[in-house]
Amino acid sequence: MASVCLSTKHRFYSKIELDSLPVRSGSTIEESGLRHTPVFHLHVKLGTSALKAQRQDVIYSTKRVDSWKLIAQYLGRSLRTVQRWHVDYGLPIHHLGGTNGSAFAFSHELDNWMNRRGTLNVGRSSKMNGSLTICPLPLPDELNCESAGFISPLVSGRAMARAAESVALAYRMWEMLSPQNLSGIARHFREATDWDPGNADAFAGLAHCLIFEGILGVVRAPAAYDSAMAAVQRALVIDPGLVEATCATAWLKMVSEGDWHAARNGFGEVLRKQPTNTRAMAGMALQHIAEGNTKAGSDLLLAACQNQPLSISLLTLYCWSEYLNGEYAHVFELVDQIRGTVQSGPVVDAVEALTLIQLGEAEAKLDHLEGLTEECLHHDVLRGTIGHVYATSGNGGKARESLALLTDSQKGSKSREAYALALIHLGLGEIKDALTWLEKARRDGSLWSLGFRVDPILSHLRQDPSLLPFLIVSSHQKAVLAKRRSEEH
Repeated sequence: MASVCLSTKHRFYSKIELDSLPVRSGSTIEESGLRHTPVFHLHVKLGTSALKAQRQDVIYSTKRVDSWKLIAQYLGRSLRTVQRWHVDYGLPIHHLGGTNGSAFAFSHELDNWMNRRGTLNVGRSSKMNGSLTICPLPLPDELNCESAGFISPLVSGRAMARAAESVALAYRMWEMLSPQNLSGIARHFREATDWDPGNADAFAGLAHCLIFEGILGVVRAPAAYDSAMAAVQRALVIDPGLVEATCATAWLKMVSEGDWHAARNGFGEVLRKQPTNTRAMAGMALQHIAEGNTKAGSDLLLAACQNQPLSISLLTLYCWSEYLNGEYAHVFELVDQIRGTVQSGPVVDAVEALTLIQLGEAEAKLDHLEGLTEECLHHDVLRGTIGHVYATSGNGGKARESLALLTDSQKGSKSREAYALALIHLGLGEIKDALTWLEKARRDGSLWSLGFRVDPILSHLRQDPSLLPFLIVSSHQKAVLAKRRSEEH
């Protein structure tokens, strides 16, 4: 049985119920007993083929929708997407007083156009062989009937409002980002996608959360990046021009694919549009570090911290950049500042330990470092630095105990950070094994791999000419070079 849904309330009426309503010629649905339900448009809950066969049974509430903003709200899309649909795919928009006048549309025309979204054959004109021809354009995925992005007719205005509120709250919480509140922020973005699966900002925000969970060692980076990629792809289907989706894509280009050139371009595009976007600022800063310019990276992270002074995660990244920059005294100041707000964190504790190693004070502070490992189950890099200290101080047995602890999958302690294992092997003088784990850290998109060019603890490796290319070439560049060599042979 065909059913019609008043999308603002999700109340369904069968065709029999509709036929039984005393609809007079020229009367509105409100006059026919449905006045209590606000009507924006009606959506037939049928399959594509059934929709065509039963379209004559659908009752439309026709009204004029004034302004681009209201048209975008009516369709559940961004302003830019709706304007693009009008230019490229013939979305029926009218103008008062010519093409430069105010835009308006009729609801029934918009509904008809959306219902025909999988069958339209529109295109741009072009000249071929001296004659004008029409080149058919494929419709974008978000206009296909099977597209997961096309769900707005089934989402009530109240649900959209709840989703928007959840997204706004999540971004406000982002201003105080820390490893401790990341999961809470991600939960708000997920709730927004539940309320409104057509909210592109929610999917882009969720992608950022997943990326930072991987970067900060909260979850395993490869799994986090895979989920982030799925989220950002959904955001781009809904709104291809969304700035936050562009930013998340740039992050994934950098950490997951190792395509530094594409990442730099993506961050640059975002910062041209939004110069104070701290997610793009942090991404570009890490890109500078990956390219060996620690000063530029540190300065940009400092600017990001000044824009969001309550963000512990930005301050933590800035602390790490100062370690890479050799500003060890400042590192300890930042560590104390961070611990004044939160007890500890996987990155900040590891940075403290790495700095102590460079100052030759780590062995004397082993009890302190061991105590920090008890505060978090996933302080893998901190455990790796402790193993490194044991190895370099002549206690190979304790170093191998640390190694076993990080690799014992049966006890559920298998390390999330290959960089941690590399540190222990470096301390033991097992360079080949260390390089194997460093390569895995690069493939996993570890935060620590972005510092390979400048990491003080890897300085003796950079002095070996045969190892230098390994430390300065991104995984994407290595793949390109390997493909080029295979083609040459």
